[in-house]
Amino acid sequence: MNTAQLMIGAVTAFLYGIVVGSFLNVCIYRLPQGESLSSPPSHCPKCQTRLRPRDLVPLFSFLALRGKCRYCGVSISWRYFTIEFITGLLFTAFWLALAWQFPDRLATAPFLFIVVMACIFAAAMLVTFMIDLDTTYVIEPVTWVAMAAGLCFELGSKWLRIEPVAFTIGGLTIPYLPAAVPGMALGFLVFVLMDLFGRLIFRKPSMGLGDAYIGAAIGAMLGPQLALLSFGIAIIFGAVIGVALMIAGTLQRRTAPGAEEGKSPEDIEELPQGTYMPFGPFLTASAVLVALAPVWVSTHLAQLWHWWIYQNPFVS
Repeated sequence: MNTAQLMIGAVTAFLYGIVVGSFLNVCIYRLPQGESLSSPPSHCPKCQTRLRPRDLVPLFSFLALRGKCRYCGVSISWRYFTIEFITGLLFTAFWLALAWQFPDRLATAPFLFIVVMACIFAAAMLVTFMIDLDTTYVIEPVTWVAMAAGLCFELGSKWLRIEPVAFTIGGLTIPYLPAAVPGMALGFLVFVLMDLFGRLIFRKPSMGLGDAYIGAAIGAMLGPQLALLSFGIAIIFGAVIGVALMIAGTLQRRTAPGAEEGKSPEDIEELPQGTYMPFGPFLTASAVLVALAPVWVSTHLAQLWHWWIYQNPFVS
């Protein structure tokens, strides 16, 4: 592996990441409110002054202005800086993870293509994470972008490995079916069935349909097997953190948005009532973790399974 090429790529990925992170901040703020992503241009929410290019340099403008608006002096939330920085780290991590798998293909078009698709998936997951955490809503078009990125990532991987996208049986050519397709179906159905089960047991909605869209996006990127692993990790994280928050007494009682405004039940999206913690953030976080190290995960799971069956002293 060319170390200089690897480092140049990592730095480039980080710089692209912080620029994209600036756009993601706009998405996270405007999408839940139904606002346009392009109009009006970026401005200070306090004094409404339109921001100039020097005010919009990712990370550096925030640090240079010490977290305050240049024009009115109001404090700017550290969230904007954090999202830009995390996006840069995610893009760099995906670059390094893929470079480790394909060290001899770094400068090829298919490798750069799958890096871009992986970064788009990560960006969509980050936007979904933040919006769901803030509002308990999932913006479905964002998950559609993640689904498309997952499908394109798999096809790009076939291109990178120079593998056929069709095979012939008895003279009949059968197109290759990407694992993203059953992955999407499985990811969607898992959470639809979980919601139906919750309705049957508790007589009320247990999960929003948005989680099913997140599951479909994860299935598209990871395929059925790793998607199920990701869901299991998310459930464990969610259970542990949920219990910890309940013990600490910080889990808030939530109602469906609009209920406090006197809207009719037909106008309010059906959401779980009472004590509620959004599950989408755990799904998106676990998916990114698994996507960053699928080879490591599968290898160690296989080793754990072999130990459990053949060497575990508690199994006869």
